Amino acid sequence: MFVHEYGNPDDPTVILLAPMMMSGEDIYRMMSPHFANSYHIIAPDQGGHGDAGAYVSADDECAQLKHYLVKQGITDIELVYGSSLGVAVGWRLFLDNGFTIHHAWFDGVLFRESAPFFEFAFRTMFKQKKRSPAKRSVDASKGLEDKYGHERAVMMTRNFNRITESDIDAICHTCCNYPLAKLTPDQQARLHLDYGSKDPTFRQSRRGIATCMPNVGITIRKGYPHCGYVAAHTKEYVKEIEEFIRA
Repeated sequence: MFVHEYGNPDDPTVILLAPMMMSGEDIYRMMSPHFANSYHIIAPDQGGHGDAGAYVSADDECAQLKHYLVKQGITDIELVYGSSLGVAVGWRLFLDNGFTIHHAWFDGVLFRESAPFFEFAFRTMFKQKKRSPAKRSVDASKGLEDKYGHERAVMMTRNFNRITESDIDAICHTCCNYPLAKLTPDQQARLHLDYGSKDPTFRQSRRGIATCMPNVGITIRKGYPHCGYVAAHTKEYVKEIEEFIRA
């Protein structure tokens, strides 16, 4: 992990945890212009991305982030935002009693203790793309462009070219194996979940959500794929996040 830090440390702290194929700097550039208020933003490059080393595990990534936060004296956090892969670290931080997390917003998370079929399918798909000469030579993957637009597809393709097959194995395992825990009513009130209606992770998460957090707030974005709404409507999405913080 490599941690990017932006803004005034005296402002409320917001942690932005990016999905696969986005660095911390990428998610900062995407979301930060739309915040109405001033925040002290921490946006890490997770393993396999940006200036970080290899991706080993979510526990390893979280341990590195916690070490950084404690060293900087940051234990009071206004918001932890996680998208897809980023939720794995955000979830662990949210459950850690050593930190005060006032709000958490997680998008596109597969809340299951084990999803071996999805892990195998995701790993196979990403490795096939990694090994394809045609895929490696393009500036933007056509599939990504169709889902997230040209600009984001160029950025995500660039990041994917840096990810190794070993990173893919570890990332796919992380995204499909969650240490579930029953949340208290207070924790559920401080957490918001977001999904696209076309996102298969929501269907696979229903049982885990019903068991561990039956009263959590959930928004389903009709017609959108995995983490697709934030890409298409970033300004409106960030406004909703700030409304959640104020509420």
